Amino acid sequence: MSEAVEHDTDGPLEVLARSIAAQTDALGHLRFKFEVQQMMLTGAGGTWVNETTSELEQAIEAVRHSDELFRAALADAAAYLGTSPESTLREVAGAAPEPWSYIFRQEREELKTAVERVGLLCGENRKLLARGYLATSAALAMLGVDSATSYDATGTPVISARSANILNTKA
Repeated sequence: MSEAVEHDTDGPLEVLARSIAAQTDALGHLRFKFEVQQMMLTGAGGTWVNETTSELEQAIEAVRHSDELFRAALADAAAYLGTSPESTLREVAGAAPEPWSYIFRQEREELKTAVERVGLLCGENRKLLARGYLATSAALAMLGVDSATSYDATGTPVISARSANILNTKA
């Protein structure tokens, strides 16, 4: 006896849930990379700044990619629920049946928390980098060297005309 199994799936809602999870994971990885950078800035004297910056750029690109997938899944889920494709996650959660409504509300809070944590770490790291830059500029100034404080249209550092060499060539 063959029994037909109805498989009524909420495909777009499932895809949205997976895309939110991927976005949360990508933000968690980005947060980790900011924490690594912070440890390097505070504990390693800036030795690994280039490496941590490169890793941060890769993590940021992963967040951008997951965000694109999330936005597409959100628009599909909104259309599936009969709301505007420009609906927010809050609006989709409000229109979705249970248990999806609950799931989306919880995931929205997780995303919000992850974004806030990443924003805080980013701000802290910017302050650390700025302090390091100022300390380096001050040290170079004590040696009589002006640091490159501006860039030309190609991104090349422009050193002021009054830059001095560290070594006295007449000695």
